[in-house]
Amino acid sequence: MLELDDGKKMIEELWEKATARVELSNSLRKRFFAVQGPMPSYYDNQRTYHRYFMRGKAVLQRGDALFGTYTKDISRQGVGFLSPVQLLPKEIVKLRLPTTELSLEVTRCRRVEPGCFDCGARFALEPGQVRPTN
Repeated sequence: MLELDDGKKMIEELWEKATARVELSNSLRKRFFAVQGPMPSYYDNQRTYHRYFMRGKAVLQRGDALFGTYTKDISRQGVGFLSPVQLLPKEIVKLRLPTTELSLEVTRCRRVEPGCFDCGARFALEPGQVRPTN
């Protein structure tokens, strides 16, 4: 079984090979890594599943290209992450974490600052699978 330390080492190696990496300004970096645990709930929250902060390095695979990303948060339905390139809705990408690789369908992507896009994606289905209705 892959140990977490081995997974982190692999992410660092892939991060260095990436075509582009997310660039966080000093002010954004401090705020970004300062939070952890469950995200606060608000009275007008329309989300189906609660999100949890999950801050760390990951590697995004888009076709044959690799990009250094940071994960933001995760829920039962999807994951938020920062990308160095703009992604398009409905685009299927792979996100490599220290412990697993996720197949994702991009749902949103907006520019935060140069070289940094805030993206959201839901877990993509494998061919032949059907998404259950709520």
